[in-house]
Amino acid sequence: MSKSRIWIAWIVGVVVTGLLAADLAAQQGVRSVGVRSGSDIALLDISVIFKNNTRFKQHMADLQADMQRAEEQIKKERDSLRALSERLNDYKAGTLEYKQLEEEIAKRSADLNVRFQLQKKEFAKTEARIYHMIYQEIQQEVDAFAQANGIAAVLKFSSEAADGDNPDSVLRDLNKPVIWYSRGLDITPIILESLNRRALQQSDLRGGPINLPPRR
Repeated sequence: MSKSRIWIAWIVGVVVTGLLAADLAAQQGVRSVGVRSGSDIALLDISVIFKNNTRFKQHMADLQADMQRAEEQIKKERDSLRALSERLNDYKAGTLEYKQLEEEIAKRSADLNVRFQLQKKEFAKTEARIYHMIYQEIQQEVDAFAQANGIAAVLKFSSEAADGDNPDSVLRDLNKPVIWYSRGLDITPIILESLNRRALQQSDLRGGPINLPPRR
């Protein structure tokens, strides 16, 4: 099958899926007047929430600072090893002094590499914990809002506009499950404002930033 036919088949599939979803929404009574008028379905842009979430940005900034400090420390130790390696020129190869210095360099280099890998793994775990924690908070906020407003389902969607000159952006746009939506169905600003207000209140009560919960 040619590339043009693949694209045509892809577009047709997306359109058909969108029509079926629209028909299902109509059967469930979703109206253009939006969530605040009693719609059964709402939409949430998770990427917008993460990009603008106060707690998420705070924790990621702290993590980046920790990573920067670790990187600077690693760099210092590598510079020290480089200087130590240059001292090998002061000794004749095969002498006892040369061998001892060579062994010390090898040992310190191996230890540094192990610590670097372990630290890298720990930073990855911390980042995952941050995403998990914030996502749980989003879910809790959405649950409370949905319960209070009689919403049956909240679906993920992307409000990002496609860049017609960027093939990857166009393909992502074609993959969006939601083709069209009433603006009133988007509860992203409501959830984001509520999350940030709660984070500010908690920060004021505790007199500073909220710590990341310990890993179990």
